Amino acid sequence: MRPETLRRGLVLAVLMAVPALAVAQALPALTTTPAANGGTTYSLTIQTLLLMTLLSFIPAMVLMMTSFTRII
Repeated sequence: MRPETLRRGLVLAVLMAVPALAVAQALPALTTTPAANGGTTYSLTIQTLLLMTLLSFIPAMVLMMTSFTRII
């Protein structure tokens, strides 16, 4: 085997092993806590999910309304 091929294989093996070493710390993904005045506080993950859902749903609603008004 040529040394160049062996070196490429070794570099590829190291690059494939690096993500396995970066173990993420476990974050509580879906948590809710009761607020002081009877409300609910949601975790940042849920807040981000709701924001992204709204940001993708609002343009769809606008497009649906504009095409409907053009037909009538």
